[in-house]
Amino acid sequence: MNSAATLAFKELLFQHCVQLLTQKASALKAEIVQLREGIANDSKSSMGDKYETSREMSQQEINRLEQQLGLIGQQQFQLKSIAMKSEMPQIGFGSLVATNIGRFFISIALGEIKIDTENIFVISPASPIGKLMIGKQSGETFKMNQKQVEIIEFY
Repeated sequence: MNSAATLAFKELLFQHCVQLLTQKASALKAEIVQLREGIANDSKSSMGDKYETSREMSQQEINRLEQQLGLIGQQQFQLKSIAMKSEMPQIGFGSLVATNIGRFFISIALGEIKIDTENIFVISPASPIGKLMIGKQSGETFKMNQKQVEIIEFY
């Protein structure tokens, strides 16, 4: 892939990650609204303890969802800090890495995603394989789960 095509692919991958995070955040916000409406619409019955227990469980779920929403906000912030056009002398945050076992986008932990017909692993630099890749250059190798991984190139 030439550098213009690679940059275009990296931009497409970046936009896909932004879109996934936006969708996740929207789904969480909708679920929080639904739970809050459920709490507000619950009428206190003669079974007061059951009402309070249900309300508390809903509140705990809201708190859990708000925590997830906060984590997505952090991921969005981290993702937006990537300098897409910068040339790095070694693999780092924001690198798109081609290896003999697949391609990796070192940014945030989203797992495997499909762009066009290609599967890309979107990983955090803190992930086990991310830690092994950071600081490496094209042509270098490392072992992961007793498998030799060769870095073909990175962008």
